[in-house]
Amino acid sequence: MTKARIRDIHALGFHVSLDDFGSGFSSLGMLMEFDVDAIRLDRRFFADMENPKLEGLMASIVELGHKLDVCIVAEGIETQQQVDLLKRVGCDMIQGYFYSRPLPIAEFEAWLNERGEWEAEKPENNN
Repeated sequence: MTKARIRDIHALGFHVSLDDFGSGFSSLGMLMEFDVDAIRLDRRFFADMENPKLEGLMASIVELGHKLDVCIVAEGIETQQQVDLLKRVGCDMIQGYFYSRPLPIAEFEAWLNERGEWEAEKPENNN
């Protein structure tokens, strides 16, 4: 049933992410079972930045994701040290308080405009 729902979601033009990868029910087996577009790495991976296995593990997960044509997203990133590690291993996307707290749409658009990275497109008034 889940596979069919994922196919339906893809048919509608949406992408599907495997959230909290590395904890709970999000496992390697899920990557074989379901056609997901992104793996969202659980923030708990990055709690112990002193762990000597962390960089190798992250590099392996990123490599695996890329071989499966899956985008890798790191969640809950709060420090420059975490960002540096994720850049070194080729993580596709990084999100977390390091960049910004969650924002309402208008604040998000202003945040992007301040950085010159995006110009909000306003819908035309057809009246």
